[in-house]
Amino acid sequence: MKGELTQQLLDAVGIMLLGMGLVYLFLSVLILGVHLVAKWCREEPKAAEPVKVNNAGSTGTANTLDPKLVAAISLAVQQYRSQAR
Repeated sequence: MKGELTQQLLDAVGIMLLGMGLVYLFLSVLILGVHLVAKWCREEPKAAEPVKVNNAGSTGTANTLDPKLVAAISLAVQQYRSQAR
């Protein structure tokens, strides 16, 4: 009876270690695969384009903003501030 229990416990420990080893192996292969795909899909950095400065002053930039976008951002800020109180 005692020998049977010991054998069963040893079998259980062996199965547990086998399972943990397989999980470790799978996760290692998964991490390696993610790193390889990240290197494979990486885009080459592009040269930064020079920023054009508008010499007309700050009034020129106000004309380029979409009024619907400004209204949406203003509404979102108002809703956030009302929820934060």
